Amino acid sequence: MSQRTTGILFAFGAAIALSSSFIFSKSVLSNISMIQFGAVWFTLGVMWNGAWYFGRGKYKVLKINAAKRVPVAVLIASLEGVATGLFYMAIREMENPAVVSFIGNIGPVFVTILGIALLGERFKGLQLLGILVAIAGVFAINFREGAFLGFTDPGAIYVISASFLFSLATISGRKFKEHLDPELMSLMRTLLMSMVFVILLLISRESLDFEWFVWRDLALGSMFETLLTIVFAYQALRRIEATSTSLIISSKGVWTLFLAWIFLDVFPTNIQLIGGLLTIIGIYLITWKFKRIKT
Repeated sequence: MSQRTTGILFAFGAAIALSSSFIFSKSVLSNISMIQFGAVWFTLGVMWNGAWYFGRGKYKVLKINAAKRVPVAVLIASLEGVATGLFYMAIREMENPAVVSFIGNIGPVFVTILGIALLGERFKGLQLLGILVAIAGVFAINFREGAFLGFTDPGAIYVISASFLFSLATISGRKFKEHLDPELMSLMRTLLMSMVFVILLLISRESLDFEWFVWRDLALGSMFETLLTIVFAYQALRRIEATSTSLIISSKGVWTLFLAWIFLDVFPTNIQLIGGLLTIIGIYLITWKFKRIKT
C-alpha cells in the first residue's frame, strides 16, 4: 500500500473517529449535565493523551526550547479549550449532531479571512468563491420560518463562535509554527478543560453516579475525540498534504449524518442537507490548489 493511500485512510479514520465522538457526546449529554460531562470526558481525555504522550517519550524533547514551546502550547490550548467547550454546548442544544458538524465547516472560511488579515496571505478567486459558497451553506442550514437570517438557535451561535476560536488557534499555530508541539498542545488543552470542569463539579457538588452505558459512552467518546482523532490526523499529515487531510476530515459531517441516523434516529431536513453539501463544496474550493503568497 502506497504512502498516499495510507495517508488517505488515516485521514478518513480521523473523520470517522471525530464523527463517532459527536454521537457518543450527544448520547451522554442527553442523560447528564454539561458540568458532569466535561469533568469526566476531559479527565479521561487526560489519561488517553497522557498515555500516548509519555508512552512515546515525547516529553524528552520538551526541554528543547521549552521557554518558547510551552507558552505557544498554552495559548493555542486555551483557545481550543474554550472552543471545544462551546462546541459541546452546541451538540447539547441542537437535536442532530450532524447539523453541528456541517455548521462547523465555516471554520476554513474564518481561517482564510484571518490569514489574509493577520498573516498577509493572499488567495485566488476560487478561494473567495469557496468562502461565499460555505457561508451560503451555513445560512441555508439555519433557515428558519422563511428567513435565511434565522440565527436564533443558541446551538448555531455556539458552534460558529467555537469555529472562530478554532480558527484563531490555527492562525496562531501558523504564526508560531517553529515552536509548535501539536501533541503537547493537545495534552494541555485536555488538561485545562479537565481542571476547569472538575472545579465546577466540586462547586456544584453534582454526583458522578451514572448508569453503566453513560460511563461506556464517556470512555469511548473521549478516546475517539481526544486521542484517536489526533493520532490519525497526525499520521495522515505525515503522508499527504495538509490541504488534502483537511478536506478529507471535513467529510465528518457526512459520517456524522449517517451515524446519527443509525444510532440516534435523527435526520437533517432537506434544506439542512443542501446547506451541509454547500459547506463541503465551499471547503473544497477553499483548499483546492491552495497557494499562499507572502507580502
